[in-house]
Amino acid sequence: MRQILFFLLVPLTAISQTPELENLERQLQKTDKTTARVELLNTLSNRYLAYKPERAKEYAEQALALSRELHDIPGEILALNRLGEYEFRQSNYARAVEFSTQSLKLAEQQHDSSAMANAYRVLGNTNTFGFKQFDKALGYQLKALAIYERKGDLRSMASLYGNITWIYGQTDQHLPEAHEMARRGAKLADSLRHDQLLSYNYNSLGLIFRQEKKYDSALYYLDRSNALAQKASDRAVISYNKCLMGDIYLRIGEVNKARMIFLEAELESHQLNLREVRKDAYRGLAESYHRLGDYPRAYSYETRYARLKDSLVNWEITQKALMMEFELDEQRRQIKMAELEAATKQAVREKNVYLLLIGIVAVSSLVIITLIIRNNRQRRKTNELLQQKNAELAQANGIKDKLFSIIGHDLRSPLVSLKGLLGMAVRNEVSENEFKQFAPQLNQHVIGVNETLENLLQWSNSQMNGWQHHPEKLPLKKTVTLVLQLFHETAHTKNIELQTEGADVNAVADRNQAELILRNLVHNAIKFTPDGGRVSVSTAREGRFAVVRVSDTGVGIPKDQIHSLFVRHDIRTTRGTRGERGTGLGLSLCYEMTARNNGELSVASEEGRGSTFILRLPLDD
Repeated sequence: MRQILFFLLVPLTAISQTPELENLERQLQKTDKTTARVELLNTLSNRYLAYKPERAKEYAEQALALSRELHDIPGEILALNRLGEYEFRQSNYARAVEFSTQSLKLAEQQHDSSAMANAYRVLGNTNTFGFKQFDKALGYQLKALAIYERKGDLRSMASLYGNITWIYGQTDQHLPEAHEMARRGAKLADSLRHDQLLSYNYNSLGLIFRQEKKYDSALYYLDRSNALAQKASDRAVISYNKCLMGDIYLRIGEVNKARMIFLEAELESHQLNLREVRKDAYRGLAESYHRLGDYPRAYSYETRYARLKDSLVNWEITQKALMMEFELDEQRRQIKMAELEAATKQAVREKNVYLLLIGIVAVSSLVIITLIIRNNRQRRKTNELLQQKNAELAQANGIKDKLFSIIGHDLRSPLVSLKGLLGMAVRNEVSENEFKQFAPQLNQHVIGVNETLENLLQWSNSQMNGWQHHPEKLPLKKTVTLVLQLFHETAHTKNIELQTEGADVNAVADRNQAELILRNLVHNAIKFTPDGGRVSVSTAREGRFAVVRVSDTGVGIPKDQIHSLFVRHDIRTTRGTRGERGTGLGLSLCYEMTARNNGELSVASEEGRGSTFILRLPLDD
């Protein structure tokens, strides 16, 4: 259960009372354009952030503009940090990274460790709750914690312990270390008499015990977390805890308790606009009503869950696309800086040449010739490097534009069809028998759209973070069986026979990547096989490889197109035998993932007689 936790975003300070805020506002009116005014603006921005975010943004922007006018670097660092926190709270993750990165660079230049820790914290939270990049987020949080521990900042330490142990709990990693750290955070919070901090660390303990399937202990700490959050008026923590508790009640078979607590979480998350919590509440209610036999309500909540999940996925894709734009702009800026630096160095060298000419005419001739030769060589190298970078940027932009075009055209059409058909079903404009006739086509659309989105998300993730690779022992025959089950209805719709055979061999590979490769290969085989055909998947052991062959009796591949199947920059979309759509990205992703897993991917095909894709992965001995 991934959740954006607003209670983990900022160092926890008590909200100022109204008289204190009014006093700060009066001081601001009396203060001229000095660094003292910048400090007041940043203080007010921090005070308003929790409950009047737009006012906080306004003060932070004023502080940023004035600090730059006065060349007040510490004030500028703090204003950028405040803006980063604001954008994060608004789920504008790309903008949050942009402001926080600027803050971090200035803090590093000033050797301001406290400001660096604040930037690390916001970047950590953004990668945790925004981009779900837990390894990267943990690195930032641990850097921030090291600084707070060195400075003895107990309150920030207790807050960071909660953040870090939450990541450990979510990823099911380092649970013994997470236990110790959460208890340390709880002890610190208790010594500070800070109910809110203590609530956060009890929340982490509850999450960890749930991961360990120690449900009584999990419920005990979640109850304690709720009681403390109630005292601190922190409704977001309570809403999130209730979703966790509902999940536990489902696991232990207390369905009615689960249903009631999920209903409470749904209501509270709706009031607080916590969309991730509301999504999990919908899912829990769908499961609860399904188990209770109330299928209409189960279907209603499952529909709400799917709609909200799709909305959140689209938002995540948008933020990642904006992040790619930010990174491309940063690359262009670095190239421009390299050009300016090269020009500056060139000017300095030329000035030195002229000074030597004035001093020693005879020797200067030799020096001039040497420098000119060296400068020309350096200039050529610099120009070649710039041309190479520009070509890479142009290629990346071209891929991005083409993918966005595909998303806009090839995904919209099946989704519009699905929306229209489901709307007719909701309005009772089609009978149950008619709807059942459309069901196979609906299933085919859903599988196609799902595979396309999965490929796009994997591609965008690899562009921004590189591949996250976790090899493990993988039973191929079992994996193939699970993948084929996903496409049973799609194959049945086209009257295609699915076959599987071969030995049960074990490979060493990343499970998620191997499954994505097999899904793409089977999906393509069905897509390009006419009605009444056959798709067979076999497993075997060949030398040092575990081998999977995906064969079909489809249309085959022209010889002049085989060489470009696995090339990312040559993205082509080809419709299936029933007009099925795709991005053309799947096979290039498969090829890259296979290489990441130290494997090989090849194809044998004859136009009009079908194709065989051969996946070789390292054998587990």
